[in-house]
Amino acid sequence: MIWPTTAKIYWDAEYNVPLIKPPPGKDANVFELKLTEPGDARPANEKDLKNLIDAIKYEFNDLSIYKKFFENQFLLFNKVPHWDQMWEVVSSGNVLGQLYYDPFIERWRFRLNSTGAYLAAINNLVDYIVVDYKWVKEKSIIKTNFSSSARQVVIVSKDMRPLGIAENIPGEGLFVIKSFKNFIKPIETSWKTNTMQDVLKKNEYGIYYFESRAKAFIYSMYSKVGKEVIVSYSGGKDSLVSLHLTLSTIGKVKILFNNTGLELPETLENVEYVSDKYDIETVVADAGEAFWRNVEIFGPPGKDYRWCCKIAKLVPLARIARNKWPQGALNIVGQRAFESIDRAKSPRVWRNKWIPNLLSISPIQEWSQLHVWLYIYKYKLPYNKAYDLGFERLGCYLCPSSTLAEFKTLEETHQELWSKWYNVLETWRKRLDQPIEWIKYGLWRWLTPSRAKYRLIHRIENYEINWFSEYTKRLLHGKLNLAPIRSEKKALQGVIEFNKELIPLDALTQFESNVRMLKYNITQKKHDNAIQYSISTQNADIFVEKNTIRYELKNEKGIEDVFNIVKIIYRIHGCAKCGSCIVWCPNKAIKLTAFGPVPEIPCSSCRICIDVCPVADVLVEKVVIPLILEKYDAWRRPTKAYREDVLESFRSMGLIP
Repeated sequence: MIWPTTAKIYWDAEYNVPLIKPPPGKDANVFELKLTEPGDARPANEKDLKNLIDAIKYEFNDLSIYKKFFENQFLLFNKVPHWDQMWEVVSSGNVLGQLYYDPFIERWRFRLNSTGAYLAAINNLVDYIVVDYKWVKEKSIIKTNFSSSARQVVIVSKDMRPLGIAENIPGEGLFVIKSFKNFIKPIETSWKTNTMQDVLKKNEYGIYYFESRAKAFIYSMYSKVGKEVIVSYSGGKDSLVSLHLTLSTIGKVKILFNNTGLELPETLENVEYVSDKYDIETVVADAGEAFWRNVEIFGPPGKDYRWCCKIAKLVPLARIARNKWPQGALNIVGQRAFESIDRAKSPRVWRNKWIPNLLSISPIQEWSQLHVWLYIYKYKLPYNKAYDLGFERLGCYLCPSSTLAEFKTLEETHQELWSKWYNVLETWRKRLDQPIEWIKYGLWRWLTPSRAKYRLIHRIENYEINWFSEYTKRLLHGKLNLAPIRSEKKALQGVIEFNKELIPLDALTQFESNVRMLKYNITQKKHDNAIQYSISTQNADIFVEKNTIRYELKNEKGIEDVFNIVKIIYRIHGCAKCGSCIVWCPNKAIKLTAFGPVPEIPCSSCRICIDVCPVADVLVEKVVIPLILEKYDAWRRPTKAYREDVLESFRSMGLIP
């Protein structure tokens, strides 16, 4: 088991409905669904059914399977690991196959599993071939004159045991695409047809059970904490349920909405509608156009390069929280354990390190998506209509964590939004000298040469990942136009040469102030009509002149002092103007200038303004330093201060508990 906790969903074989918790004494015909971890299944919607119908028609050139096993059934979709997007499809208590998106042909496909293949074959709903084998090998070809109009053919043994699935290749035979190592026999159920109302009726006890526990938890924490209650509301289903639970437990509260500037219009409409419907004051942490301004500095964000989260989420939230609730507040969040492994490990009560004055709690931590949707339908809550369009997750519509299936949905439903982002990607594609597949296959979603990236590039002819070249072009062709072009290090001495002058003449004051802020000794002198800076630290001697940094380390840790100087220089050239340094400065001693932040008296030299800066902590750490050290994962270097060290410094200054 990979997940520390998994969802438990049951099935009533007699009434043919899913259950979130069987009523006591009424579980004679109930069994637990065997789902891929974490088992966060949800009811299928109309868009899901359309995708399923299209996929089955494409695979089998016929809809007999759909009509027999899926039509008029209450289906569950359970997300499973896949290089793009895949769902286990549950019908009548059995997983019968997987619906998945194939970005190479830009369509949904369906593949029977062993249970589905067995049922389809014995009911003569698919073409199948009987072989005299006990098993078949994946990627092998079965030479046969077998003829079929379907793309997918079931392979069975003489006793009708399913052995695998093959793709029909006219003129060549059957190419085995899936071999069934184990045959999971179908569990017998009544196959009764049911509606949402039928399912709600059979889940009355389960909904009551989980609702009561959630409300008791909210009331208990509300009584203990004794501070103002706010609900973080994103416009998504989970925060909607948490809001409704809170309102029905303690009455009127405020909602906190983070408008990243990258929200779907349906989300903005939903937030406004919910606020009006429940007569709630909405506090907005608004990022405005911060993302669009800074994409010219950072380039496209990535799963491993999340500068956008700091600028569009964390900074606006931290700013509003510190200003609005300086004495703290109880923050109710719609977080669920089954959204990610990190959230599965999270306790129900925690503090976000970036918004520490808010004590966060999650009343629905143990709920699956099925729990959430049953609650929504029971109370007829005004959920975000983007779900009906096919969006499985809401939030920033261009998030690099999105699948290509989700981007396809965005393109189909919000052409204007997709075009705006596509144009940015196209600009950067040309700057980075990438093929059109860089956009088509979503390669921009990773900065580093990750394994996920390699899984996609095999379809691109003569394409090789050259991270060093890509990082350099990202720096040279963006707003900063500043990149290291030569780096040499021998023993404890080294030199870093950049493509242009490092310190503009009208930014000398900013540079010197920031260096002194670190408690480094700095002197300057004229040398060949240029200013040369000599910087001495406990661990290194550093010399900055024109476009070059030379250094002599006193120990290996001295390289971090060199990198601190690099971070100061990059902030001068490309300050994001996000205000993170101002928000976090314990002495309120930071002033933003045209060349970035300048510390003023009383500066305590805590260096938090560097640790929380997205230019320093993301751009320099993830792009610049890897070029200097010639290692794409240089942020893992042993001399770097780990996040825990940074947090400990925050605690020592009383900034976080």
